[in-house]
Amino acid sequence: MAMTSFLHRKTYYAVIFVVFINLLTACSSTQFFYTFANKFIQDEVEYFIDLNDEDKVLLSQQISEMVSYHRTSILPSYAIYLDEIAKNLDEVHDEKVLVNTTLTKGRSLIEQTVLGLTPYASKFLIKYQTPEDIEFIKKKIKKRQEERLEEFLESKETLYEDRVDRLTSNFERFFGTLNDEQVILLKAHAQATLGDAKTRFENRTMRQKIFIKFLQTEPKESELTAYLNKLLLRGHLLTNPSYEAFSEGSLMRFETLLVKMIANSSIDQRKAMIRKLRDYANDFKAVSEKT
Repeated sequence: MAMTSFLHRKTYYAVIFVVFINLLTACSSTQFFYTFANKFIQDEVEYFIDLNDEDKVLLSQQISEMVSYHRTSILPSYAIYLDEIAKNLDEVHDEKVLVNTTLTKGRSLIEQTVLGLTPYASKFLIKYQTPEDIEFIKKKIKKRQEERLEEFLESKETLYEDRVDRLTSNFERFFGTLNDEQVILLKAHAQATLGDAKTRFENRTMRQKIFIKFLQTEPKESELTAYLNKLLLRGHLLTNPSYEAFSEGSLMRFETLLVKMIANSSIDQRKAMIRKLRDYANDFKAVSEKT
């Protein structure tokens, strides 16, 4: 049971990492991504926390430090990771072994990323623990939740079509044009996982509630960092342990999808994936080395 639990956690973090890599590679260049990241983080923090002009300047400085750390300390590991996937695609012909190797490394990298970034978040958040600060955060969280809930009011047909479009776009970024078998696989996966986003939203809502409660205890910076690490990496232990069972089923389907998509890929698609992965790896290396 313990080993099964570990394997599913391994897949969970790897899937998050795959999503992050997709986000990173969706930009026209890695350097553009980092420019975008600065502004996105700044805007998000300013949305949830009531900041004065002096706070905003301090926030900007701390975000720059955090993004710089990620670029120079974490991005090189991503480059190595993508190079390894490309090498395995070229040499490993057992799709299950290939996907398992990829996800195992992905788990390690996502944990490395989280553990490296949470100290920056804690350093800033620790300054905003007054009742007024926390009430402001709670109101903003509730507003964002209400906005997200509206998205689930769309018809199942619309949600399904949107899901298929996103999956297709993500896979075509690496595979190129998908064949009929791959399209069928994506449509089946989209249908089978149609309700997953709502379940994840409900779980995220629970995590936000317990985080607010913890913030109200006025933790020390080190305590806040430790809590964030547990919340982000082992959150089900703090909220609802049963959520792990949902994750197991959902993520096993995703792993199976990856195996089948690669198994149904053509020689040209494999070559395209290898070329794309190596191009991104080289881009990551170049950006990480910039001073």
